[in-house]
Amino acid sequence: MSDSNKSVINDNTLANAVKDEIKCFLLDRINPDFGLLDVLRGNNTLDRNECQDIKSRRTTYKKNVRLLEIVTEKKKLREFVVALRDSNQEHLVNYVTTNGKRPEQCSGIWPITSWEINVLKTKHKHLVDHIDVSNNELVYELYSAGFLDKRQKDHVSKLAQDYEKVDALLDILHHSSLSNYRKMINCLSKTKQNHNAWILEKGSVNEEAEEEEEEMEQKKAKKLKIEDISEKEYESSEEEEEIVGKTNALQTCTSAKTDFVILAAISRSNFDYFVEFMAPKVLINRLHTKECLTDDEMIYIKTLRSDRDKSHEIIRVIHGIPSKYNVFVDILREKEQYRVAEVADRGGAVMNVSITFGKQPNSADIQQKLYDRIKSLLSKTSPFSVEVVQVVSLLARAGVEIIEAKNSRCLSLWLWCRSEFALQEFNEMNESPNKELSKFFGEFFALLNTDDQIPPIMNIDLDDPDRDVVLRPSDYTPVAKLAVGKHSVCAVTSQNNSVYALSRNPTAILVFIVDNPSRIKLEILVSDIKDPEDMVVINEFVFVSDRENSCIWQMIPMPYQAKSWPVVAPYTMSVLQGCYILKVSRGQPSTLNIYDQDFIQVNEISLPSSIQFPCHAVGTLANTFIVSYKEEARLSGGLCEVNSSGDVLSIFDMRLQAAQGVSAPINQSLSRLIRSDALKGYPEHFTLNERDEIFATGRSKDGILVYNSRLVLEDILEKDSIKRPSRIHYAVNSKLLLVVVEGEGDKSEVVILKQKRAL
Repeated sequence: MSDSNKSVINDNTLANAVKDEIKCFLLDRINPDFGLLDVLRGNNTLDRNECQDIKSRRTTYKKNVRLLEIVTEKKKLREFVVALRDSNQEHLVNYVTTNGKRPEQCSGIWPITSWEINVLKTKHKHLVDHIDVSNNELVYELYSAGFLDKRQKDHVSKLAQDYEKVDALLDILHHSSLSNYRKMINCLSKTKQNHNAWILEKGSVNEEAEEEEEEMEQKKAKKLKIEDISEKEYESSEEEEEIVGKTNALQTCTSAKTDFVILAAISRSNFDYFVEFMAPKVLINRLHTKECLTDDEMIYIKTLRSDRDKSHEIIRVIHGIPSKYNVFVDILREKEQYRVAEVADRGGAVMNVSITFGKQPNSADIQQKLYDRIKSLLSKTSPFSVEVVQVVSLLARAGVEIIEAKNSRCLSLWLWCRSEFALQEFNEMNESPNKELSKFFGEFFALLNTDDQIPPIMNIDLDDPDRDVVLRPSDYTPVAKLAVGKHSVCAVTSQNNSVYALSRNPTAILVFIVDNPSRIKLEILVSDIKDPEDMVVINEFVFVSDRENSCIWQMIPMPYQAKSWPVVAPYTMSVLQGCYILKVSRGQPSTLNIYDQDFIQVNEISLPSSIQFPCHAVGTLANTFIVSYKEEARLSGGLCEVNSSGDVLSIFDMRLQAAQGVSAPINQSLSRLIRSDALKGYPEHFTLNERDEIFATGRSKDGILVYNSRLVLEDILEKDSIKRPSRIHYAVNSKLLLVVVEGEGDKSEVVILKQKRAL
């Protein structure tokens, strides 16, 4: 209802409000639980004790009786009616204003009538038994449609049992408007619950439709042969019934679920984050061009006023539909909305943490400084202290990272959590008697800003922690193997459409065409190389490191000739910016060494003293360097990111158990978050794709370790099928992962993995 059509609150309105018949109606229809009492307290109609008195009443009716008693006694009827309007109960204001006589201009902004009340009463048990709220899909649709506000959505979502959720939704509907009654019917239809929508619309059970839907679900379940996916988890048209197998869920997604269920859960759990940070205007036309939006949907979204509403509708249209969802993620990346794309693609749950500081003369300035420092931390524009890096690293080990920040009345952080345990742990820390979460952020902020005394944290508000945390698996799968025959391969690389495999026994370089891995195109025997270790290719020049001769050989093509340069261990190499060789050297200090194609050193970067045994290094798109390292005893190790000055920007260190500069209780809290690591051993050799995602082979670890660009362990690929991987390379042109897998004795093979989803 537009502002121009809103009922005017005048003396007649107030007179109507105290009439017995109107009062009786209000006692039954006022919803006091989702914001009304807060508004009344804010306009000084109620004080704190009166609010607590009302909340202590066990039933809604008793709460309303006490509320109206207080309002009448204090002669605050005008404030009360205004509060009804401000708490989204405009339909009750219209009812009071017109003395219960419905005018035409009220449209759907009117309380549901006795007919709807009777349907809800007589069909209550049937609706509770049959309305499907599994995975909170219906709750999400109702929130998207504006039937539920955020408080109501959070309240319903965290109820343990499905029947409790349905009962809560029906109670909200009882106190709602005709417009919301229609929204409930529409949302039931959108979630393929037409038989329930029929009941609300017609007042009776459509037994024929119900039988047809049940029969369809039984056929679908039989066809899919997935026992643990009930008929409530996926209802689709006949075209969508061909779902391929089961999708392995990660960490907290323990049962087999289809891609539909995973994507729908990701959308629901991160809806508020998407709406907050998406820039929808640049997405609309591209989504329409890619046939993710129909003509009508595109036109409708463009008519919406706010970016939040536009984002709201885009997510509603694409959520849970793999074909549209994957294109949506690609377009987000295309439009440089990288972090939103990453969350949409990988899953987890982003939790908003709103931090309110105590008032002191310079608290606003300090809050702004903290915000600036956090943004700098996220963008990696400047190095931070060892203490800050260690705290961030321990959070990353727990699958938690700060990904966004905003500064207004309070300092808002968005934490990306990869487990329900992390969400619950943060909530328990916040609700603990000694305010563990406030202490944690207080000490962390003190490390971020050492120039000022951090104001005391007065309050921390968290998003609803009771959310599904579903991680979308990486979708690389083995598709072929290089036909290396009896060759024992120790390294693999690529350039353009050619793949190069380095054989240790016999010593040779094998060249394949990407599209034909079953046939060797060229075999180059290199007798001068005694103990080959690694290989890179730059402009068809092949560089091979030789452990026995302590050198790097340059193989000059057509005809192949060889010349060498002496180097020290280790002997792994990578290509930097397409034309330089990058390798690490161990010493005091250890260094990154950059050479041109004539093996003239163009730069040397000293590494921190904590990295005594570097293993491998690769350059990133941000002109930083990722370095893997180990302990001398090879018991542990990790990854670190350094800038061109050798300053550490981030780390993933298996040895790190506590952060410097924070108290023992805070380190204990961080230890609880970590619990146990999925990784035993440490990453050693690795490669980066075009998004700086890291794919690593781990010492004493099967499968391929997948880290994001901020060194958070995301996944382990093919841990049951790829045993003892030693080297890995990402072929940029063909978007393939090439993995050297050690076998028995001198045997080895090269496995090719391909991504099913387009990048």
